[in-house]
Amino acid sequence: MVRAASTLGFLTFGLLLAAVPSRAANPFDGGGSGGIEVPKPNLEALQEAAADARRSSADLYSFSKEEAAAAQLKFAFGIKAPRKPGFTFDADVPADIQAQMRADLAFIKGIAGDKATPLHRKIFGGVNGADYTKFFETRVSAIGMNGCGNGNAVACVIPFRDPSKMWLTKNFIRFSHPQVSRMMVVFHESRHTETQNGNWSHATCPTPFLDANGKDMKSIWTGATLAGEPACDETPLGSYGSSTIMLKNISKFCTNCTDKVKMDAGLYADDQMGRIIDADAKKQMKNDFNQ
Repeated sequence: MVRAASTLGFLTFGLLLAAVPSRAANPFDGGGSGGIEVPKPNLEALQEAAADARRSSADLYSFSKEEAAAAQLKFAFGIKAPRKPGFTFDADVPADIQAQMRADLAFIKGIAGDKATPLHRKIFGGVNGADYTKFFETRVSAIGMNGCGNGNAVACVIPFRDPSKMWLTKNFIRFSHPQVSRMMVVFHESRHTETQNGNWSHATCPTPFLDANGKDMKSIWTGATLAGEPACDETPLGSYGSSTIMLKNISKFCTNCTDKVKMDAGLYADDQMGRIIDADAKKQMKNDFNQ
């Protein structure tokens, strides 16, 4: 996560842990009902997973299921503990990035909507600023600066360092993307804080990975080809799935958004929908959007 120091950091972390927990049989859900089973000692596997974890250079930061399991074990004591809403900025976050982040969150806080689809209600609640703000502030406790693994990343969560902390990169204000798309990334990363749900690690995109026109699927952020990259989802409830659901609902039901905001939300939602690679998950989302 922190460029060249990443592998060393993971190995050091692996030495502190003597187990990887087996996942509970219950499927992931939006309410955080996943449990923790008695961990099975496997120090060697944890060290190997940390050393060999693959980062995407094409898109957003990614982490492995093994690393998420390590984070779950390390932070298990706090998974069920309630936390007061709110977050702080680290001292190293530049003033202009703080200002942009606060302005974007204020924009989200002002959203009002008259309806919401069932999946949106399951994950976020209603299409309104209060529910979105609660979702973010009960998950993210602090915001810092980090390279996030590659020069293309905008934001990230590093579960095994601090699962409730979000890191921003200078790309947060450098890339010329619409405001609602920056919030798509922020809420995508917010979902990754859920240690009780395995932090919703990404799935690997297929190879080849083609769009409806038979062309290579590429990142809307960087233009990089996504085939074979850990940059997809197999569930509507993961980071790509949930942010897609959020944007699609804003595009359909926001009552105080401008036409431009609704158009941007729909455009980015349709793009992110392409990253849902499980047929049943994609069908569930399409059915949800038609309700």
